[in-house]
Amino acid sequence: MSQAPREFHHTISEFPGGEKSFVEIPFQAGPDTERIEVSYLFPAGSGGSVIDIGLAHKGVMRGWTGAEYGHVTVARDWATPGYHPGELEGKWDVVLGIVKIGPDCRVDVTIRVVSRQARWLSGDIHSHTEHSDGGVPVADAVHRARVSRLDFVALTDHNTTTQNWVKLDDPGLLVIPGMELTSYYGHTNFLGLKDPVADWRCTSPGEVATKMAEAREKGATIVINHPFQRSAGGRWQSGYDLAFDAIEIWNGNWSELNQDALDMWQRMLSAGQVVPATGGSDFHLKNRRRHGRPCNRLYAAGYSVADVLSALKAGRNVISFAPQEVQAEPVDRDGPIFGDTLAVGSPIAVRFAGLGPGDDIRLITEKGVVETWPVGGQDTMQIDKRLEGRFARFEVWNGPVPKLFTNPFYGR
Repeated sequence: MSQAPREFHHTISEFPGGEKSFVEIPFQAGPDTERIEVSYLFPAGSGGSVIDIGLAHKGVMRGWTGAEYGHVTVARDWATPGYHPGELEGKWDVVLGIVKIGPDCRVDVTIRVVSRQARWLSGDIHSHTEHSDGGVPVADAVHRARVSRLDFVALTDHNTTTQNWVKLDDPGLLVIPGMELTSYYGHTNFLGLKDPVADWRCTSPGEVATKMAEAREKGATIVINHPFQRSAGGRWQSGYDLAFDAIEIWNGNWSELNQDALDMWQRMLSAGQVVPATGGSDFHLKNRRRHGRPCNRLYAAGYSVADVLSALKAGRNVISFAPQEVQAEPVDRDGPIFGDTLAVGSPIAVRFAGLGPGDDIRLITEKGVVETWPVGGQDTMQIDKRLEGRFARFEVWNGPVPKLFTNPFYGR
């Protein structure tokens, strides 16, 4: 259940320090704060007053803007230009800079402390920019992702991290720092850190594993990319007996390399492994792909990089061929979700939306496809089953073309 924002209203009409002074309005933000919003106004009747605004956190300024800004937002990973994103918990002050006090000067201030709330988010965790071979500036890549109606995008240029240091002022999209380790023995994404490894160079499959361990120890989320890519360096050659967080089973347009990855993922699950699956557009301008095709639609505890990557690692995501197309969600919002482990025999109920003529829904376990439901003319459909084995997951296909894969419910 979402929690209503805590909202505080203040009217300041006394300025003890006069002009060229500051007035502070204190407030507190708790550990579950997702963002802080401050709006202020000094009405026209204030007689030519000029009041600047800023924010201080634990006594240290976190940003400052002139009187032209009427609204300021600070979150963990993004903020209004002029303000630093970052930690939110603790004591804050709205700082008013008293430049000029006109007759009947009054300042109305509204502070909103918005708590984290769980929600479904759609995004792309594999894309490139001109900082390697993507062909577009970072701002262009972010714009493309936003107009594709994504909530987040990862910039994963090959063996470089300079793209992660480009400052973007776009609160409409969460940008996840990343790097695609591109070796002669396979490719893997390091997500969540601006600089995940000191040196990317690998001269053996064993060194790839060493770089993965280094990035993971620093806190990166590790995704093995397109393991069956039809190139000498793109094919994964470092094995799977190493620490990673997920595997990319759908890379760009559907092809044999993706089918091979899907088949391997099914074998891993059938052997009792818990392996989250992801998808990514692998956008390059030259391959004419679009951001979010496919996309990861995941259930995150909040809107931050940490929340998105935590959901990804937990397998709380569905891989869909486009952000606003076919979708799947557990019916009970407070019940088990994809990636959860349940007692064998537990009920599972999933609602599908955005279905079209010719689609069919498939239930897959370690026995393979155990049941299929033709969609017909419906655009929504609910499937109620019980978890009977090691795992249960769903797919949606339209003939030979996939439209959606869920991560599994696991049995115990």
